Amino acid sequence: MTNRLRAGRRLPHRSNPFRMLLSAATWRATGYLAGHLVAGPALFVVTAAALLIAFAFSQFTLTVALTIGSAWAVRCCAQVERGRAVLVDAPIPHAYRTAAEPGLSGHLNARFTDPVLYRDLAYLVLAFPFLLLVDALVLALWLPVLAGAALPLWFWSITNRQTDGSLREGVRLGASDGSGPGIWIDSWPAALLASAVFLVVAMYAAYAVVAAARLNLTVAHVLLRPPRDPLAAAKRVLAGPGPLGPALPEHGPAPATEDAPAEDASGEGDGAPAGRGRLTASGSSTVPPH
Repeated sequence: MTNRLRAGRRLPHRSNPFRMLLSAATWRATGYLAGHLVAGPALFVVTAAALLIAFAFSQFTLTVALTIGSAWAVRCCAQVERGRAVLVDAPIPHAYRTAAEPGLSGHLNARFTDPVLYRDLAYLVLAFPFLLLVDALVLALWLPVLAGAALPLWFWSITNRQTDGSLREGVRLGASDGSGPGIWIDSWPAALLASAVFLVVAMYAAYAVVAAARLNLTVAHVLLRPPRDPLAAAKRVLAGPGPLGPALPEHGPAPATEDAPAEDASGEGDGAPAGRGRLTASGSSTVPPH
């Protein structure tokens, strides 16, 4: 499945797990997923509100401007997502339909008959719950693994209250109050050993983070790119040279015109040598005087 996902320009795949962990692609993917957790719900709320406003006011002629504004709000939300792709790839292109007629009715027709608008809605509304779930699950795995790999930097600053009311310094991997199974990390050797284990897990978890970012990018490109023109191949054939184009002469003299008469086989054109006749427009032959 990974091979079918769009490989962003800034999401290269490393075969070495340690290099993958240290690669900038892993941290760009982390920022891309975290950004969707923040921006995704906000854009979903704005888009849903714009849809409700457009539906509520579309029945009234005096509020056509508000309906057009709702379509503009959806477009702005989609543009934010297209611009966010620069974290892991080039910005996603767009091509909206322009109004063919002046006035509010022309703009209304151009906005709501544009298939790009409905593709924007499909990404911002329909695909949002699925992408949000994927991003949340991946980050819920990735961030604790990173925290575990950095245990020697912070385990000594944590104090946990036990079930008997006493306090104990360190970090417990499991229930923090000691009521369930778990491992105490309360010394430097234990912290270093746990950090090494989490580091190995992080090397392979980095692949999941990059794959999730590629999944987000693939869905965004499928829905937010301009739709393909089904006649694009035929238009390229008609625009280029081919059997339907004008035929050019390969050999022989150029055809005669009124301004430039045809050249004869000797290449002397209209100027006939002395002593040789020339045909006139009436078909008779004239001989120049000697």
